[in-house]
Amino acid sequence: MRARKAKPVDDSETPVAPAKFHAGHAPCNISPRAGARKGWQNDAEHPLLLAYAKGQLIRGDERYSSRQRFDAGDEYRRLFELMHRSGRDSTDIDMVSSSTALSITQEMMDAIKRLAAIEAGLKRQDRAIIRHVCGEGWWPSEAVRQACGEHYDKATVPSF
Repeated sequence: MRARKAKPVDDSETPVAPAKFHAGHAPCNISPRAGARKGWQNDAEHPLLLAYAKGQLIRGDERYSSRQRFDAGDEYRRLFELMHRSGRDSTDIDMVSSSTALSITQEMMDAIKRLAAIEAGLKRQDRAIIRHVCGEGWWPSEAVRQACGEHYDKATVPSF
């Protein structure tokens, strides 16, 4: 018996929607090497990414572009995640007896030192906002209201 060959379908022009489509999804271009020309990007994956996608990182010191602000926030996020990494592999289900002391890796120490240096140059409110949004994943509006007070209900984006 002869095997049938499937007809190739050219669906590279129309990206298939994500499994759970929501307002944060936006079409994006993908390299043809990845197998498709278009795909979906989840702009709401992290509040910083959504703020960048909405153009909310434009304001501020004119020396820095919104992309530079996003990159700085993303680096803060990376360092924050390194600082809080447990060091234990989640696939390792064997019970290991150890002391209650936490082991801190050199990578974690470097991240802590770098974050301390970054935060040393910030004002108290700015430090709280950046830590909440970039590190902990809060929405900018919540972080600004928590750091600056509830009277910032209309001016959270410029403050962020």
